[in-house]
Amino acid sequence: MKNRTTFLRWITVMGLALLVYNASAQWKVGVQTGYTHNSLSTESGYAYDRHYDALGGFTVGVPVQYEFANWFALQADLSYTQKNYALYRSGTYADVRSETRNGFMQLPVYTHFSFGGEKLRGFINAGAYMGYWIASRTEGAQYEYFYWMIDPNAQASFHFDEKVPFDNRRDNRFDGGLMTGLGIQYQLTPYIQLVVEGRYYRGLSDLQKDYMLKQIHRYNDTFSLQIGCMFTLGN
Repeated sequence: MKNRTTFLRWITVMGLALLVYNASAQWKVGVQTGYTHNSLSTESGYAYDRHYDALGGFTVGVPVQYEFANWFALQADLSYTQKNYALYRSGTYADVRSETRNGFMQLPVYTHFSFGGEKLRGFINAGAYMGYWIASRTEGAQYEYFYWMIDPNAQASFHFDEKVPFDNRRDNRFDGGLMTGLGIQYQLTPYIQLVVEGRYYRGLSDLQKDYMLKQIHRYNDTFSLQIGCMFTLGN
């Protein structure tokens, strides 16, 4: 009987604590947009004169946050994020260059730790993300390898701008990796919060499937600087 009474007391205390805990929890939803700076992490392999440069892009998304306390929350963002890069050749093929623009639907899920005062607070985000590669387009110049044999006055290179079709045998359209962020938030009103954040996404999934021997791996490394606005739902 004594054990049963003790157990009921613990259940009551835990229930009251849970009610108080849930009373302080809040849902927030918002919008965010920003600039991305992506580089392709890979090797040139046998093409010693092939080089890659980072390229800018943009991101836009909808964050959803569940705040357990004023210092801790869980958050997820559904966003469209560009992860672009440039390629150029040196030496004999110096006229060869291209800019590839890739669009991903992306869902990072992460913990949100904040610190500071009532109005202005800093925060740290850490978690993981997954996404899907939905679009790719390339623009640049290609060398006219044999045209000079037919026409000595032909241009050394020609310009192209085209959509890149996906090849299911080669392209890995799943994207996943780790994510971390650092930023500040300002409580403009009891229901509106302004956010500025810098993020880093480390891609862990190869952009190519394992379709050939001695394959050179290709990963995205993405930095973003974004601004947003969060709206508190309910009281």
